[in-house]
Amino acid sequence: MSREGVKVLIMDRQFTVACKKNEQDDLLDAAAHLDKQLRAVQAQSKVVGLEHCAVITALNLSNELLLTARVERAVSRNQSDETA
Repeated sequence: MSREGVKVLIMDRQFTVACKKNEQDDLLDAAAHLDKQLRAVQAQSKVVGLEHCAVITALNLSNELLLTARVERAVSRNQSDETA
């Protein structure tokens, strides 16, 4: 499947990202979520540098992702134990 350039706006900066056509809506949702998270970190932080906000936001999102994966593994283990 071919890729197309999709324009996203994050922290008032425009980026063009290559993306499969059937994944464009997900990319736009991800960009909006990232923009929201970056703005929240910037609003809560005394340091307003974009790089600092990006690193803190990346850590927060990574933590959420890892926590979700741990919860899913625990649920999966519990379901396996119940069927055994």
